[in-house]
Amino acid sequence: MKKIKLSPKISTFPMPAAVISIGTGEEANLITLAYVGKVCFDPPIIAVSIQPKRFSYKLIEKFGEFVINYPTIEQLRETDYIGTRSGRDINKWKELNLTKEKASVVQVPMVKEFPWNMECKVIKKVEFGSHVCYFGKVVATHSDPNYVKNETLDPDKFNFPAYIAGNYLELKKGALGTHGFSVD
Repeated sequence: MKKIKLSPKISTFPMPAAVISIGTGEEANLITLAYVGKVCFDPPIIAVSIQPKRFSYKLIEKFGEFVINYPTIEQLRETDYIGTRSGRDINKWKELNLTKEKASVVQVPMVKEFPWNMECKVIKKVEFGSHVCYFGKVVATHSDPNYVKNETLDPDKFNFPAYIAGNYLELKKGALGTHGFSVD
């Protein structure tokens, strides 16, 4: 197989198109991030990376908490809108008629209309070039029951958008196999 060399800045894997809520009350803001990933299972730790020039940067620094809100494919317009406007200029909650839902542990609100939410408390931050990476301990996870089977996410109903190289993509529905299927 012949290969060509690409820029090391290009991601070769899809990332989530996640909407992060940061701040409380009237300060609460929303930011769309693709730089989101689970880094530890026990305790559950998720990393999010934000550029210091972003409006949400000062809010995560001030409050030390965030909520990862995962939209469906049908909510892609809202996801893109949130990621292309600054909270310095507009109130994205009001513009998109999104509801601030009280979280169970953190003070930051969840997006009620999005079916999956993960409440996180910042436990560490690391500065890397263009971004600051915040490691958040997941203190609560919520899901619309329509997307759950046997107390976990149902892969046959999962319809979450991903992001790669400036494009949104749909992860096809349905599991290809369960972890460990090659052992059989």
